[in-house]
Amino acid sequence: MRCATCSTQIDSIGDLELLATMRNVLLWRRDKEVRQRENRHDNSIAMKNHQLSAAPVAKAEMLIRRPVADVFEAFVDPAVTSRFWFTRGSGRLEPDKRVQWTWEKYGLTVNVDVKAVERNKRLLIEWSAYGAPTTVQWLFTSRGDNTTFVSVTNTGFDGDADAVVNEAIGSTEGFTLVLAGLKALLEHNVELNLVSDRFPDGGEKQ
Repeated sequence: MRCATCSTQIDSIGDLELLATMRNVLLWRRDKEVRQRENRHDNSIAMKNHQLSAAPVAKAEMLIRRPVADVFEAFVDPAVTSRFWFTRGSGRLEPDKRVQWTWEKYGLTVNVDVKAVERNKRLLIEWSAYGAPTTVQWLFTSRGDNTTFVSVTNTGFDGDADAVVNEAIGSTEGFTLVLAGLKALLEHNVELNLVSDRFPDGGEKQ
């Protein structure tokens, strides 16, 4: 006797059992492929209509092996900050004061509104580096070994889901470079030019 679907000669009950097993495997594979295609379709639809369950937050952190007063001052005094971040700042960070930060290579100047200055502990600003105003907070934690842990968060991104996610990713990258540059400067007195070198051809916002 021959199998009607595969033309295999069937000589025993064992052959029938083998054919049944093969048939079940083929059916399982077919069903799996159908499910995979359906899942890819569902994922594609979800990506087109995606909604964020929470607002994205950019965050970067770094241990700086210097006393907290030195680390805090590096962000407050533009003469120091300009050695690892922007090209120049119009003044020190003081409560309720507006200053300007300029990145000459990128042709970018940003207004910075200082919301809070807690000496050696916290800085809070509002700026428009990405068009719409967002909030940046620095937290400085002094450690017992004369080192400082710095945490930077950037929140309040505006736009659709794609826009805010891209801005949060870009801000996280940017502040990571800022903290790395700060670390090199304060620990080794080396200016790495990380922000400037991130886009060697210029034209990109930092």
